[in-house]
This record gives sequence, structure tokens and C-alpha cells, in this order.
Amino acid sequence: MPARHAVAVVIDDAATQRSQEGGADAWWLYVTEVLGHARVPFRSLTPDEAATPPDDVAVLVFAGPPTLDPAASPGFERWVRAGGTFVVVGDPGPLSAVAGVTAGGTVDDGQVTILDSPVWSSRPDVGLHAVGGVRLTPGEDVEVLAQWEPTDEAGAHPAAVLRRLDAGLAVTLGIDVWQSIVRIQQGYTVDADGAPAADGTAPIDDGILKCEDGMALSFEHDRAMPPGEPELTGRFEHTYPPPSAVPMFDQPHADLWRSVFLQTVWWAAEHAAAVVPWLGYWPAGVAAVAHMSHDSDGNVDEHGQAALDAFAAADVEVTWCHVFPGGYSPDILAAITAAGHENALHYNAMGDADLATWGWPQIRAQYAWAQAVTGTEDIVSNKNHYTRWEGWTEFYTWCERLGLQIDESRGPSKQGSVGFLFGTAHVSFPIADATQGNRYFDVLNLPLHTQDLAWAGHESVRDVILDGAEAVHGVAHFLFHGPHLHLRPLTRAACVAVAEEARRRGMPWWTSRQINTWERGRRGVTLSAEASADQDGWVVRAQAADAIPSASVLLSLPGLDANAEPVVRDGKGSARVVTRHGRYFVELEVDLVAGDNNWTVALSR
Repeated sequence: MPARHAVAVVIDDAATQRSQEGGADAWWLYVTEVLGHARVPFRSLTPDEAATPPDDVAVLVFAGPPTLDPAASPGFERWVRAGGTFVVVGDPGPLSAVAGVTAGGTVDDGQVTILDSPVWSSRPDVGLHAVGGVRLTPGEDVEVLAQWEPTDEAGAHPAAVLRRLDAGLAVTLGIDVWQSIVRIQQGYTVDADGAPAADGTAPIDDGILKCEDGMALSFEHDRAMPPGEPELTGRFEHTYPPPSAVPMFDQPHADLWRSVFLQTVWWAAEHAAAVVPWLGYWPAGVAAVAHMSHDSDGNVDEHGQAALDAFAAADVEVTWCHVFPGGYSPDILAAITAAGHENALHYNAMGDADLATWGWPQIRAQYAWAQAVTGTEDIVSNKNHYTRWEGWTEFYTWCERLGLQIDESRGPSKQGSVGFLFGTAHVSFPIADATQGNRYFDVLNLPLHTQDLAWAGHESVRDVILDGAEAVHGVAHFLFHGPHLHLRPLTRAACVAVAEEARRRGMPWWTSRQINTWERGRRGVTLSAEASADQDGWVVRAQAADAIPSASVLLSLPGLDANAEPVVRDGKGSARVVTRHGRYFVELEVDLVAGDNNWTVALSR
């Protein structure tokens, strides 16, 4: 398998060690998760190697603080001017002269407006929440790509810039993209109630520690009313069902930061006439998926049967999270499995029963209980009851020890925190803090977006969630509870309606287990692409750890448009042009076999 990829990433191991030993997180390590999720192939370079980049590197990413001194390494600037692109995330430091920009004051938390530019194929139409970064002071020959929104303390300042140097490019992203993604997705340590929304829509100060209490997004700046719904007047009374629509987290900010970075890489590669392959998040032809879960709160057979009936009417197999203590009757439990639903754990730390508290012994015992009552030995999925949470990432260590491979706890418990509260519609591997070397936990995070439409969430949020997940090619997650499906006809109708609407959009319904299996299979694929020997096409290779049917191998080809007619000259598969992240790609629909896979792709003339 050739490993000479067009994208290279520079991470200074010494700087990483210094940061972690000093107790500071090396957020730049998260570049490997961003590229890893997209399966964008890259090679790693040391700072010394980056001083004179290999000629076949088209895009060089400085993920962390650069230490390269161009004055002492003239080969670096020659490489840029000959057609290379370097991307700096954060303070450009010693690269400032070549980048044409210097760093001013730091920004701990702010909003960034992405400006109109050919760099962006899918530009966010709202200010993006950023955690960390620097204000930039550009020279005269640079283009401003994004700017920090003004605050009481500072006016608008550039947040991202582009400089052209002969045939090459220098892009500086002054935003700490990595910390922004991690903090938005994972939040902060939960050890006390969070501050409620001032308008009364999200009273999260309820004395129960949960995911929302550590949220990084802002009730004031990062929400909007669902389209067509009137603005709130006066203070909202948080009752069930909601008397009206309320502001919601309508944008997946973390995913949009991922997309901003990936768009930068793809655009830079196209500028250099380089081909960068990546692997579609879902099977070929599928732009996004949907997920439905059910929590067995109360374990009442009548409620369980109502849920079975509702999901049958919706024609959806769900992830059925079983809560301790008690359990349904054997007949209901058997019916759940027979209907094809996934048996999962609904870890209870609400203090309402023995073992229903926060801790490793308690979740271990509840996992064993769930295995026993469901007859399912390999339970891989969990959702925490009431979205309970404490600490920052300790919970993921418990999941690793138990064999729980995917967790779907991170979501809203209040009407005003519905939507993309944690900024994402994508699964991802969480990162640990500096004390654990900022390692990744072997547990996927599957975000939750709303609960019980027409009861805990206003129905107007439904299409906003579906739209947002579609826009970033992720997964939209809707949770329902048996008592509401039994007692509330509007919620039951909403369950069936959202299932039909997702299918109408081409979004298949997958269980958490299916999502976990698919994503882990994707992570075992390594891609490469290079021009064919006759220079009339591209040779694409994939090394797969396991077979993956109907995989989507995507190619960013220079000058591609909607009218192109790609063909597969060698190898089994078909090709078409699709749009992902607002950009045209050639999609190869192929059945990957374990081991080596090869194709030659060309554009018909």
C-alpha cells in the first residue's frame, strides 16, 4: 500500500510532551480524529522533515504551534512558492512572515463569521462558536477568510486569512479548531448545576448532575427559533407539553468546524492539482441516516407494548435502553428481541433504587442485570437515564472496561436545550485530558438531539434536526419513551411521522449497534490515490481490515463539475458525481473486501 499521501500533518512530539507535563491539553492531537473520521489519508512529518517538505506533499498542516523557522530553512518557502500549501491552526508563530499575518490577543471564547470566499464550498450562515484562538493582524497582501465578531472588549478582528505566494498558498486559521470541536462535543467537567437559560426555556439548575451542566455552547448566542415560529415574549413557563416553540440549538457547530477544516484541505489540494480520497460516512448513495432510541422508564408492560406497536407502525428498529431496577415481563422482553430491536443499557444513577447511583460498581452491576433480563450477552450500547453525568471523561473508562462500545447519553433534558446541544450529528471517539496523554477512548459518542416530540420537544424542532444532520452528512437521533407513546396520541403520531419523513429524505433508520459496527469498519480502511501511468485517470487503492459492502470512496478531483461522467476502467464498482460538504466528488460505490482493493477511475471525454 503506497503511503505517500498528498496531505501531511506536522505534530511536534516534544511540544506535546511539554504541554502535557505542564498540565495543559495538547488539543492539536485531535487533528487525527478529524481526519480519521473522514478517512482522509495523511502522512506524519516531524518539524525537521517539514523544513523541506517532500515534493509530492501538496498540503502541509501545522496542527499545533509551529516551531519551524523559515529563515533557517529556505527550502520551506521555496516549496510553498513552487505550489505547496501550508495550513496553520492557531498562532502562526515563526511562520508569521511567510503567512503574512501576526497574532494579536488571545480569545478564550467567541463567535466567528465565515466570510464569502472560493475556499468555502459550504459556508455556515451563522457565527460559529469558537473556544480558544488568536486575533490576527494581517499584512497588505492577504485575504480575510473569517473574522471574530466584535465584543464589548474588542472590535472585529480577522480570524482566518489566506496569502498567495507565487504558485503556493498560506492559510492561517486563528481559531483553535481542535479545542473548539472537543469542548463543544464533550463540554466541561460536570461537578455542579449549570446556569439556566435566562428566558426560562432550559432550567438545567435542577439539582441533578447531567450532560447539559457542562455544555460549552451558549443559550444566548447559539440558539434560534425554529423557522416560522414566533419569537418568545416574556418569560417562558417550562411545562409539558410545551405551550409554544422555544429557541433551539439549530446548528451543529462542532461539525461545521470539522467541515471548515476539511474544506480548507480539499480546496488547497485542488489548487495543487492533487487528488485527496476519503471515505463516505455512510453507504454509497446515502447522505445521512437517522436513529431512534427508546428508554424503558418504569418498565411497565403496557407501556412496552405501546412502544412495540408504535415502532411497528413507524417501521423502525430501535435501540431499546433497559433501565434498572425491575424489567418487563418475559413476554415483552421476547417481543422486543423478536421485532429486531437492539437491547441496550439505560444506566440509572438517579438514586431511586439500590445500585442506582453514580459509580463503577453500580454500572457494572446494572450491565450484568441488563444482560440477564434481556438474554443479550454482548450489549454494546448505553444511554444514561436523565442524561446523568459527572466529571469529564471518567464514564468512558467504565464503558471500556464493560465492553460498551457506543454511548448516546449526550443530549438535552430540557425543552430549551433541544437540538445540536453538543454541536454534532456525527459519531466520534472522545479524547482524554493531559493526565492520560490526551488519548482516545475506545467508545464512540453518538449524540442525542431531542426527546418525545409533541411532549418534551415541540414538533417544530423535527425538521431542523433532520436538516442539520443532512447538511453535515451525520445522524439525527430521536428518543421516545413508552409512557408517552402509550398515553399521548400526539407523541405516537409524531413518532410515526418522523420515521416517514426521514425515509422520504432518503435517510435510513439504523440502530446504535449498526452505527457502531459501520463506523468501526470504516476506521479500518486506508485509502490512497495517484495519477495512472498513462496520466488519463487515477489509481485508487483501499486497504480494509474487514469487508464493507456498498462503501462510498470519494475523490476530490481538480476541476470536477456536476456534468462530469466518471467511469471505472479497472476493478469492480460504479462511479457517479455526488455533492458532499457543498463540493462535487466522484463517488465510487464498491464492495470492499478485507485486504487490498484497487480501481482505476477516469472521466469520460
